Amino acid sequence: MQLLQQLHDKTTRKLSPAKSVDPLTVLPVELAEMVLEYLAFRNLVNCQRVSRGWRDYIAKLPRLWMHLDLSGARKPVPRSFINKAVRCSESRLARATIHRFEHVDVLKNVAKACKSLAELEFISLPHTMSSTLVEIVQCAPNLKRFIVHPEITPDTATQLLQHHPNLEHVRFSGVKKLRSDADWRGPFPSLKSFSMTLVDTWSNRSLQIPALLGQAVNLQSLTLANMLFAVTDCSLAPLTSLVLKRVTFVDDTIPILPASLQKLSIEYGGSLELRGNERTLLRSRLPVLTHLSLADINMLSADRLEELLDVYIDGEDQRQLKQVEDAAPLQSLSIRGVLKNHTDGLFKDSNSLFVRSPRILTSALRTLDVSTMPCNDDAVEHLLTHETCLTSIDLSYTQITGASIKMLADKLPKLRTIRADNCPKISGRDAIEYAKKKGINVTCSMAEGRGSRKIRYG
Repeated sequence: MQLLQQLHDKTTRKLSPAKSVDPLTVLPVELAEMVLEYLAFRNLVNCQRVSRGWRDYIAKLPRLWMHLDLSGARKPVPRSFINKAVRCSESRLARATIHRFEHVDVLKNVAKACKSLAELEFISLPHTMSSTLVEIVQCAPNLKRFIVHPEITPDTATQLLQHHPNLEHVRFSGVKKLRSDADWRGPFPSLKSFSMTLVDTWSNRSLQIPALLGQAVNLQSLTLANMLFAVTDCSLAPLTSLVLKRVTFVDDTIPILPASLQKLSIEYGGSLELRGNERTLLRSRLPVLTHLSLADINMLSADRLEELLDVYIDGEDQRQLKQVEDAAPLQSLSIRGVLKNHTDGLFKDSNSLFVRSPRILTSALRTLDVSTMPCNDDAVEHLLTHETCLTSIDLSYTQITGASIKMLADKLPKLRTIRADNCPKISGRDAIEYAKKKGINVTCSMAEGRGSRKIRYG
């Protein structure tokens, strides 16, 4: 027995040299807790398996348990784990991300016990979940942010808001279409941001968006996806952010946009052509717009961007154009579409797409995305004649070469990110390494073709 003990001690000394120490036994409590706070919840749980000492130490730090994050769960989570997590937090959970958990009664009890629960997110729903989702929300009186990723019905969506009118931020990632129209019963005075993605494309008339906006008087951010947008049926509230993904405008008519918009993003679900005989853009005045993103908009031209950013039609006199005064310069711009006239280029002269408006190429511009646009080394050279303070630029799917990457690295001292994916004329790593030495992160990958391998530079 004594011999076995000696062999055990000898082996232990070899595996754990004298210089190795348990960091939790030497670090100050404040510093150890600070280090542990950087860990993801899943890693924090794994740390409890290191030893009994680590398990007890971590369990006695309630601050580490304020966010119950089950997003990394690979198998069903037992109810005992949730009960333990709530005890470790001393019933002070502030956030909960639910995934692979089937016990609805436990979720109700958590919502009741944790009065400070302010954010609740469902990555997956229990199989028996239906009206109980509303009951869980009702049990959390201080809930402010609510996110549901799985598919739900419009009735469930409307009831969630109806039974908890104090929600401030709501996102539904999959709302299924039903025969009946949505029935929003407010008011929703606390609602600040609302996001909804539809499983099937249907109109804002069936979704009753005007009724929703009319009862959410303090709404600031609106995101809608997969929608047939009828302008005559909807008057937009004084929003600061409007994101429309995969939308189709009836009669190709863009709605009148509120003058309070700071962020506008439109991803068209088809082929929207902005032609000169249409005056839809002139009906909006956007003096404080700083973030603009347009995707799949055809027949783009400098005139159309000027109509959107710099001029508008006065409400009283439909024939007179007025200049937008004291307009804020753009800080972020992303344009993906088909140009009306390729010969004018992007940055060449006053007829170019991004030069006509004085709000675009200024020292305020931080991010620029011209991927898929007719851009080459000459266009990049013209871009660099303008005084911008770009920190990020996306040139993917363009005809640039490594020369453009070197020019950008030399002429833009604040640049930190260059995306140049699927640029067929970039054939080596020299320019990428050159930019990296200047502290710029460059991503440059080529899509995998038939009979070939995926190539990634940088």
